[in-house]
Parts: sequence; structure tokens; C-alpha cells
Amino acid sequence: MTLRFGQSCPTCGRRIEVRLELLGRSVACPHCHAEFIASERQTPQPSSDEALMDRVERALRRSGAVVPVK
Repeated sequence: MTLRFGQSCPTCGRRIEVRLELLGRSVACPHCHAEFIASERQTPQPSSDEALMDRVERALRRSGAVVPVK
């Protein structure tokens, strides 16, 4: 049995299950493919529209999509 813990992706916000042995290591979200450090402690994300758009733009840049200039 593999032990896992839940963590939200800091880019797309989706909840994912991370294997315990990856704690403190770089992992990629299976949904948006953003890379981040697996951590039990969650950093609260601002809920403003601007913060959401910032996360979307970062995800688009990682995917190679064209992001319009503001």
C-alpha cells in the first residue's frame, strides 16, 4: 500500500494525491502540468480575480500557449 497525502496545485487549484515519498520533491500536476514542491503545508491562495488570472497565465506559459500582453 502506498501512503499518500492530498495537496492543491498552486497553479490550477485542483486537489491531487501525492505519494508520501515525494514530500519535499518537485512534482507535476497531472491536470495542468505545473511543477511545484510537494508539501504537507498549504500556502493559502488569494481568491481575487487578479490572482486567478495570474495562475491561468502561468499555466498557459508553461503549456507554450500564446498569452496576450496586457
